[in-house]
Amino acid sequence: MSNRRVVMGTSADGNTVVLSDGPVEPVTATLLPGVEIYRCWELDKPSIPVAATEDGGRKSTFFPPPGGIRFGFLTIPPGIDYIPAPDADLNAAAAEMEEKLPGAAATFSTERPGEHTTQSVDYIIVLSGSAVMRAPGVEVRLNKGDCLIQNGTPHAWFNDGDEPLVLGYTLTGVEG
Repeated sequence: MSNRRVVMGTSADGNTVVLSDGPVEPVTATLLPGVEIYRCWELDKPSIPVAATEDGGRKSTFFPPPGGIRFGFLTIPPGIDYIPAPDADLNAAAAEMEEKLPGAAATFSTERPGEHTTQSVDYIIVLSGSAVMRAPGVEVRLNKGDCLIQNGTPHAWFNDGDEPLVLGYTLTGVEG
């Protein structure tokens, strides 16, 4: 999947301008086999107008702080089980994940593969494929066009279909 990000903003003289227009490269990690994360726009303290100096680039943490936002896309391959390959160097994989998705590994359960809990309200929409969102005692199936609002509860995303699952997400950091 390829993604293009066009960002509009305000110039120093108050005119509407295209601040940036270009591709968003996917982030991948050994501990998330086959998953592609497209980090499109990240602000720790959103405001408008967005100035020409704001790039919305990757911030110090993958998940937002209170009041921060994260927007992007996630592609999950069919059959994902979140179990690393037997020969994977788990220490190196954890270091890689911390480098590419700072703070994300700390949100994952050590008991249930793929399950994570964040201090955020997550707005998720299925753009293609079908999703299974699993949480302790709950399983919800979502299809193209369905949306889910995740309110800081444990959850994991699975794809038991035969095509890649593409999710759009906006995460809003909240006080815990």
